[in-house]
Amino acid sequence: MGKQSILILVLCIVVTTANAQKKSLSFKQVDSTSYALYLKQDWKSLITLGKKSRDEGIDFYYLKVRMGIAYYKEGKMLSAIKFLEEANKIDSHDVVVQEYLYWAYKFGGLVLESRLFYTKISKNLQDKIALDLPFITAIDLSVLATNNLDYTKMLKTNGPSESGDNRYFTENYQLFSLGMNHPLSKKVNFYQRLSVLPTASYYQENTSGELVNKSYNGSETRYYGDVTVSLGNRLYLDTYVNFLFGKYDNLDVDSELSGRGPRGGTTTSTSSTIRYTNFVFGAALTKASYYTRSTVNISVSNLNGYNQFQGGYTLSLYPLGSTFIVPFGAVQYQNENENSNMVYTGGLSLNTEKISITGYGNIGNIRNFIASNGAIIYNQTETALNEYGLTLQFYTKKAVVKIGYSFMEMEDYYNNQNQEITSKAFNFNQQNIIAGITWEF
Repeated sequence: MGKQSILILVLCIVVTTANAQKKSLSFKQVDSTSYALYLKQDWKSLITLGKKSRDEGIDFYYLKVRMGIAYYKEGKMLSAIKFLEEANKIDSHDVVVQEYLYWAYKFGGLVLESRLFYTKISKNLQDKIALDLPFITAIDLSVLATNNLDYTKMLKTNGPSESGDNRYFTENYQLFSLGMNHPLSKKVNFYQRLSVLPTASYYQENTSGELVNKSYNGSETRYYGDVTVSLGNRLYLDTYVNFLFGKYDNLDVDSELSGRGPRGGTTTSTSSTIRYTNFVFGAALTKASYYTRSTVNISVSNLNGYNQFQGGYTLSLYPLGSTFIVPFGAVQYQNENENSNMVYTGGLSLNTEKISITGYGNIGNIRNFIASNGAIIYNQTETALNEYGLTLQFYTKKAVVKIGYSFMEMEDYYNNQNQEITSKAFNFNQQNIIAGITWEF
């Protein structure tokens, strides 16, 4: 035998020995030990053994089932879904797997997926779960109170303005909302919400160095509707609309404004009230995987007299295979009357069975901006340069209570005597306080 052949033989023996030493588990050992840990309900040890076994290439049906149940018992629903789905693909008639997978979908936040899966499980299990879809499954009430922190100072100063310059600015507004959730079928859900927004604002004019302040009021009514369709395999399509009907006091009755009013558009009216109608139409496609959730959205709108297209991408991460810690981020592109803009969002959510804490930030020129599949619209006359906020949610058996706070730096521009926007900017700070409650049936 030549030297090369001897060398190859020695290398083969070394590699085989190393692999044998590395592969410290056997199928029989994993099967018996994992079953014993399952009976003892030692879920952490079972998960550790299962990870090691799969790393060494040992994987089989009952290991998937046991690991799926172990993750479920540990509250890591997204990881549980991964293993239970793998087991269900091998044996779709296993009632134990069906039941755990159904509840993992529901408790993992994939309610529509659980409803869709309900149609595929055994009849006996359907009777045991007895899924009921009433006309209304949830009702929510919410309020948003917004306040200009600098408006008292702004009443006395007019910054870099010259004689004839004027500006509009918000003092405060509130948003009161009533929403209802309707399961139209096991794969289709409909949510609708009606909101009213009373507003208090000021018009200020520099008349030869003297400031003339005129307060004026307004109100806005919004109707929001969102239809969500489960397409299967954790893929969801949302289509949504938001109609806005508003009015505000006409400060120039019987006179024509040759430029834009506070809500956009040239105003010629003898009425004491000016009315406007705005809209948003949009759609979003969401894919929920085991460790990420991705959404692509597009919308078209007309807000404050501006036609707009908006598109973006949102990504949420579930690094622990559960909803306990969820970093998220988004980027949105706006094209408004040939002007483009980018808005960036980032944040972190911590969630338990009893409480949820979310911190977030939005950076960019946030004006006529659409968020949360059209449910949130930033359409006040000023532009937010950034927003930083914190929300808390408390969970009871039948209700979710929410409170929150956010801080915004605002910017807007002066108008000249012809109501044309000038290059002179003014700034102020705004705070928002949020509260709400959702009853689930």
